[in-house]
Amino acid sequence: MKKRLWLTLSGLMGVALNSHAIEQYSLVNESHVWPKIQAHLLNSNLVRRAADEFEQRSDLTVNYQAVKTIGANGRYQHYQVYLGNIPVLGNRFVLLVDKAGSVEQGLGNALLVEEGFSIPHPTPFKLSDKKITEKLVQRLRTDGIAFVSEPKVSKAFSLEGDDLRAVFVANVITPSHRVNLIVDAQSFKVLRQENDIDGFSSQQNFVAGGGIGGNEKLGAICYSPAPASMQNCLSYKFDPADAAASELLFSDPQAHLFSDFSGYPFVVSKQQGVCTLENPYVKTIDYLADKTRAASYQCAGNNEHFEQTSVDDQYYDYFSYSGVNDAHFNAGLVMQYYHKLLTEMYPSQQTQCDTQGFCLKQLVQNVGNNTHGNSQANWDDTYVNYGTGNYGGTHYYHTTLDIVSHEASHAVTYWNSQLNATGQDGALNEAFSDIASIAVFDYLSQNVSGSYAQSRAFNRKSLDSDTNHRGNRKWWFGWDVLYEDTGARYFAMPSWDGKSIDHFKSYNPSQSIYETAGVFRKAFYELVKTQNWSIQDAFKLFLRANINCFFKGMSVQDAGMCLIDQASYFTHKGTNNEVKQQIDATLHSVGIVAQNSQLSTLDFEGSIQYDVVSYTLSSVPANQIKAITVEWGDGTIERWQKNSATAIHAFLQRDRLVNIDDLIRFKLSVLKTDNTELIGYRHYYSRAVQAACPPVQAQGQSSLSSITVNDQQIPLNTQPYQSVLTDTHVLNKHVQQVVKFDSSLNGKLVTVLLDNNRDGLFSESEMMVSNQTITNAQVTFKLKDTISAGIGLMRISLGGQYAFYDACGYAKASQIVDLKADVEIPELPLEAGFIYQIAADNRVTFTNTSQVNDIRQPRYTWRFGFDNQGSTKKHPDDVQYPLVDGNYTVNLRVDYQDDSGQFDEFSQQITLSAPAQCEIGINNPGNAQTIYIDEMHLWTSIYSRHLITGSSGTNSNGYVKHQTNLEFEDSLELNVDIRSNVLDEGTIDNLLSRDNRDVRFTVWLDGDRDESFQVGEANYYDANSNYTKDCRNGECRIKASQSIRLPWISWWKSRKYVLRARLEEHPTAEHGGDGCRNFDYGEVEDIEFTVNGS
Repeated sequence: MKKRLWLTLSGLMGVALNSHAIEQYSLVNESHVWPKIQAHLLNSNLVRRAADEFEQRSDLTVNYQAVKTIGANGRYQHYQVYLGNIPVLGNRFVLLVDKAGSVEQGLGNALLVEEGFSIPHPTPFKLSDKKITEKLVQRLRTDGIAFVSEPKVSKAFSLEGDDLRAVFVANVITPSHRVNLIVDAQSFKVLRQENDIDGFSSQQNFVAGGGIGGNEKLGAICYSPAPASMQNCLSYKFDPADAAASELLFSDPQAHLFSDFSGYPFVVSKQQGVCTLENPYVKTIDYLADKTRAASYQCAGNNEHFEQTSVDDQYYDYFSYSGVNDAHFNAGLVMQYYHKLLTEMYPSQQTQCDTQGFCLKQLVQNVGNNTHGNSQANWDDTYVNYGTGNYGGTHYYHTTLDIVSHEASHAVTYWNSQLNATGQDGALNEAFSDIASIAVFDYLSQNVSGSYAQSRAFNRKSLDSDTNHRGNRKWWFGWDVLYEDTGARYFAMPSWDGKSIDHFKSYNPSQSIYETAGVFRKAFYELVKTQNWSIQDAFKLFLRANINCFFKGMSVQDAGMCLIDQASYFTHKGTNNEVKQQIDATLHSVGIVAQNSQLSTLDFEGSIQYDVVSYTLSSVPANQIKAITVEWGDGTIERWQKNSATAIHAFLQRDRLVNIDDLIRFKLSVLKTDNTELIGYRHYYSRAVQAACPPVQAQGQSSLSSITVNDQQIPLNTQPYQSVLTDTHVLNKHVQQVVKFDSSLNGKLVTVLLDNNRDGLFSESEMMVSNQTITNAQVTFKLKDTISAGIGLMRISLGGQYAFYDACGYAKASQIVDLKADVEIPELPLEAGFIYQIAADNRVTFTNTSQVNDIRQPRYTWRFGFDNQGSTKKHPDDVQYPLVDGNYTVNLRVDYQDDSGQFDEFSQQITLSAPAQCEIGINNPGNAQTIYIDEMHLWTSIYSRHLITGSSGTNSNGYVKHQTNLEFEDSLELNVDIRSNVLDEGTIDNLLSRDNRDVRFTVWLDGDRDESFQVGEANYYDANSNYTKDCRNGECRIKASQSIRLPWISWWKSRKYVLRARLEEHPTAEHGGDGCRNFDYGEVEDIEFTVNGS
């Protein structure tokens, strides 16, 4: 798919550029574009030259820089688009090539240009770096944007809408976080803000060190290279009542990184009795003590890092024993894990970083860096930074294994694929780091020993049950850093955090990257649980994709394709096609549809209401369905087949009661009559119908012994709050609800709430009645339009004020009861109906007002009362009736596609009159020679201007129509240039007076093709600069130019359009309002041409 760029480059205003000269293409499935990309790559003039050569050039040309080539036979070729030596943001792409070098698929976006295209250097880019920084700092201060250090600035081009704009990318550290500001190069105005990546040597003597770590939740942990080697740690207790520290031993003989120490990862350098927390792959800085050098300590023969005063102080302040020890051990473990996996994947690589393989560098980490808050951790493209936690209030030191794994993985991603920190690839970035935390803990679990392996904390963190899904802490991210027994993010059901999405159908661009990342966490989990992959294999899949074909700016669908394309590396799981199917099915289960998917996706609406799963199927016409299979996720499978005795509409909308506290993997399959199979998935977690928490009450009342809901009496216990959930109370959405109670409540307040989203909580938006004064011992109300059918909770508060100080609700001097309600929306009778509106040209707009049950897929049949014209659309397109007087009977028939035979019809008669014709001409033929159009050109490209033959001269009517063979592409800017007949130079000067211009050139495009030219169809601007005096060889004429946008039409269509051009002296009507009015002096010319869709 291509996108034309209307080049209004900041700093380049006034440069005329052909709209065809440069275009942006999305490469996915655009096979006709791939040869053009390869041709550009082969053209030596377009392959990126050295940066200093570009600096010397006065103009900039489009070129592609090879970022890396990786995979068997160079399958994944990564490129960045540049203008000169300046990158174009959002234009990075990957070509997937076969063994012969032919492109099989493309990912990302690329710019293509016409031969010879170039642009000059934007003026702001010629400023010195110092001047650019000064102007940026001044603008940031003017705009009130706080920053704590001088911004780092680089040059770039950015696509802003349809404009290619020169920008500066400013990496700015604010008091709260680190961001990239995209700044207009001309005005230094901030166009948008993007988060930076965030989230939670000489030969030396290396030895195995160790020491105390852990926190209040995990207990004291002794990182030990050998049993009983860390004696100070093992004997330490902050409080005599504390449990003894646990000993953590780790070995992995197959790991090569720290093979001298059997894979034990707490490796330090030792010189003259001083141990420094640094090795070739990890450097740990105690940021509170020294912001540049690695932390060090006096080490005896066992190399233990233990300073009791420091340990006591840190635990007293932060309820964590030693952040630097935690960070050094955990980072060593993570880096060894990556080194082990990557060297297995790329066995021939000899260096740390290779464009034909992976890149792994030393991880430098600042422990105790609270620059962006004490409860944060982040990777800033250079360092990993860990906050101290908020004194154990909610977070411990951010150096636990989950956090270190996550942030170190951001570094690995940055060194390899360079995924963004915003957008869909930002979500993938976050998800990869979350997934890595699960994989690293699994790696630890396979190789850990010592008393820590039997500790309560380790066993709780390791819990992975097939029944207790909510308690599976192994699939929680961030449990080890949080005070509460909860996770920061989840894998089994990402939505448990209240924000993340379980399925990509729930994606919204306004979501945070952490929320969108839920679909990848869920995919990883399902690959393990439903496809029986090991955690290690599943992580290797994501890691291979990150190295091979993840790239900056990629979409979720791109990521899906990249993951499927790694199948050939996992043939121990099955054949190549079988592994592809496993990955594909897993991605489909979370709504990720890759471009190379072999599955057809079924679109349907699904939901769970506590313990009731339901779905609605409306995306496939009922008469095209051969069979439906419903797998409810609790072992129950239901089927419907065409020609069975069951009506299909029972399977177009259906629900089922499932077990509570269960992970429901719902699957819906549709076999169409052409034997195409469509499959859709949703995953839910079922829960009991009850409030998540009781309301907070002050001076609770308990006088009521019963209430009545819709004539159904409900006995109550004499207590301030109770849940009556044994019976279900029906609420018919079409009628008023009536709640009655004792007359003693008259004059007091009543509040009624309905838990519409079925989350067990009552929000302010779910109030049906809000603190209403009771009269006549009852309250009546209608359910809101947003209320959906199904089981729900209704809360009734009687007595005092009900408020929302927290999610549980608060009431004073009230008695509160929660009831189990069943909202019913009975089907209303089928009624056909419509209204209509008549336009001036006998075009009629029909609006369908029929009352139908959309689930049963209504079918509409229109008859418009002339020439056998009709439509089957719900709301038909505007109907063009004959341009004569007449009466027409319009009929609408509505029936259902479920073979029920139900139908209804509605007819109306409409009366139309012949519209007034848009006739135009000069009032006095004797004035026709005074001023007229003597030459006219039409063009969309300055290189191809079309002279309108016959535009010279005029006639006594002052009007002429030209039927041409001209053709233009849709959506382009059509320019109309004219020259008048020869006029006296003084006359021209008077007519073009800037203070009182007395001539006007206007163009209209009959976009609706009604042979009428309305105000809205005229050119938008009419500036004095559009008119000039053109004198040649002693003859002077008026030269004028206007432009108008051509309409968009479908690519396979072509349509005839008429453009009206009017040159008039002394115009009297408003601009654009004289398209069908006669005139005294001037000329009108109509030009007919063809517009082709593109």
